[in-house]
Amino acid sequence: MIVHIHFHSNKTGVTRSVENIIPVLNRYTVARVFGYGIDAPKISLLQLIKLIYSPVKSVIHTHRNNEIIFALLMRMLGGKFRLVFTRHAESKPLGFTYWLMRKADNVVSLSTSMSKALNCRNTMIPHGVNTDLFNIHEKTTIAGIGQDKLINVIGRIREAKGQLVVMKALAGLLGNHPEWGLAFIGKVDETGYADKIISMAAEMGISSQLHFLPETDDILGFYRATDAVVIASVSEGFSLVCLEAMACGLLTIATESVGIHSEVIRHGENGFLFPVNDHESLGHILSDIISGKIIIDKGKIRQTIVDGWSVEKNVKELLKLYG
Repeated sequence: MIVHIHFHSNKTGVTRSVENIIPVLNRYTVARVFGYGIDAPKISLLQLIKLIYSPVKSVIHTHRNNEIIFALLMRMLGGKFRLVFTRHAESKPLGFTYWLMRKADNVVSLSTSMSKALNCRNTMIPHGVNTDLFNIHEKTTIAGIGQDKLINVIGRIREAKGQLVVMKALAGLLGNHPEWGLAFIGKVDETGYADKIISMAAEMGISSQLHFLPETDDILGFYRATDAVVIASVSEGFSLVCLEAMACGLLTIATESVGIHSEVIRHGENGFLFPVNDHESLGHILSDIISGKIIIDKGKIRQTIVDGWSVEKNVKELLKLYG
């Protein structure tokens, strides 16, 4: 039996990655989640304790420091299980995190750059997406948005996600193209940062084309209303949005050498890459998209994900690791 631990109240990329794999794991074995803040089949504390003290072979898969600490406490109390830890952050781990990682039987990394940066033995198993769920669909609209064409940026509103860079790139373009809108989808973490974006839109006279939309579980609805997705993050442990958007056949423009962007996107073939914080380079790409100079076949974009980044492939690699 496989148990993923999830101790986080907010829905994050980690949450969505676990929600993606649990149903597929259950096609091959029994998989459950212990914890909260996640929509997945659960196991209770009593059931978990019975499991790890029974002869049944079990795997505990953790994703955060608090989760592996809990698992290590269970092991100190005599629990028997294989302990797996996935590193989700691209930044170099602190000493305490390294110490925790070395206590795991297996450490999973998500990208080539992360695997090389970790100062410990690890197995690279990138996330995947449900390519049946994330698929090419007929274009829809979002209530309250008057523009027919939409560029979406998905993620919490904060400097590390680069929304202001996208605003700067589009500031001189949207005014000449009233049919295009820009939507930021996610919880506002940094109010001052969001205010800068709002002020810039007001100065350029494009406030009616800027939309802040709340975090939602219906992410598919936003993809179906989108013409292009921009991922302007300074750093990413992975970048699930990149895979989801491309699986939907959407033009995806992302920061190069961040997360798995440069591993998935072949610049000019199935998407576009631009240097971190370079709004001018991004602006040139978006200008060509808005003017119609750039057209990439949706099927070609999607096929990249179907061939190499599906959740089925992700789960099969995890099952090999679990043994």
